[in-house]
Amino acid sequence: MKKRKIRFRSKGMTKKMLAMIAAVCMFAGTSVTASAETVVWDYKVGGLCCKEQDGSLAVNKWVHDDFTELWFYFGNDGLALASYLKQPCPILTAPDGTLYTDERVRSATGQPGQQPVFSIPSAQKDLRYKGLRQTLDSIPLYPDATTNMPELDAMLDNIFAQIITPDMDTHDKLKACYDYLILNIKDERYEEVYDEGFEFTIKVGPDASGTYNNAYGTLVTKLGVCDTFSATFAAMAWKLGLPMYIVAGSTTTSGGGYTPHAWCQMDGPDGTVYVFDPHIDYLITLRGNGTISNVRFGPTQAQVAGNIQK
Repeated sequence: MKKRKIRFRSKGMTKKMLAMIAAVCMFAGTSVTASAETVVWDYKVGGLCCKEQDGSLAVNKWVHDDFTELWFYFGNDGLALASYLKQPCPILTAPDGTLYTDERVRSATGQPGQQPVFSIPSAQKDLRYKGLRQTLDSIPLYPDATTNMPELDAMLDNIFAQIITPDMDTHDKLKACYDYLILNIKDERYEEVYDEGFEFTIKVGPDASGTYNNAYGTLVTKLGVCDTFSATFAAMAWKLGLPMYIVAGSTTTSGGGYTPHAWCQMDGPDGTVYVFDPHIDYLITLRGNGTISNVRFGPTQAQVAGNIQK
């Protein structure tokens, strides 16, 4: 059998692993700039970057990629923090100072005029972190009615029908989504994946969001990295109605030091920041011979302060 070859196709573009693009947007009063150079994946730099004509990296600006005809935002390290967007997007600032894109139910108030729904009561205990269940169950929910990608909507509906039951509270619904990713999505860098190659078309939605594209690609191929594990989890959380968002930064490695990473966060009603990192728990589960890990399911930012940095 041969190793699976994945080809993503968009506007004539072929890319291996859409999972290699970050889904966090950053904008701090910088100008929107078009570039004659194309966006590339550079292993020496460590991700998507754009080389200026003088050879330097594009930093702290939006770049319109001539090849894909889509927008990318590059942070102060030259790496893409927002990618494959149809247009530059509005930015919000979380209570902890994190900048993130304004996408539907990332907002704690949902769509204009949208009425919240609430979790069913639960008397179950916390799984690991004290107070997490109560926090999740207390949040007013503003479910994302549609992703504007019919194929992704159908996939999420099908997955939810398999993993979510009416008697679940918000905590258990979100945990079911988390576990689904851990058990069903693989990272080629850590697991051998065998199958025939195939193609599918990446659809760029009208809301200038790369997150749904990442989620769609991840669920179709069953492959991902930290960026798209996070994007898919965020899309699932938005469907439930939780104000999840994606953060780019670094996480500790087993050999010491830090490596570039992306994860999800959510702000509690009192401003406490909660961390959700399905890719790290996927790796811990993989190394633990399939015993599902929930080490990064809902700790506070303070509880994992030594393990992540932005």
